Amino acid sequence: MIICSCNVISDTAIRDVVTTADTIFGSPAQVYDCLGCSVQCGLCSRSVKRILDERQGETATATVWPVHAEPAPCELMSVA
Repeated sequence: MIICSCNVISDTAIRDVVTTADTIFGSPAQVYDCLGCSVQCGLCSRSVKRILDERQGETATATVWPVHAEPAPCELMSVA
């Protein structure tokens, strides 16, 4: 199911990123950074946050996503 219409991102893509990364994302914006885009209208933020909250309950050993002035590309993104 499409969660973000602006960036055409599915719930599967979001779940894949948050479950395969050894990082606990602190906000939906950090997930979007990892996916190579940014939040546009914000209507999807609640759905992304819900997925993050589900994952955070499952992960106790992950590290916290670092805060940078400029968003760092996610290690899961392929560089072309």
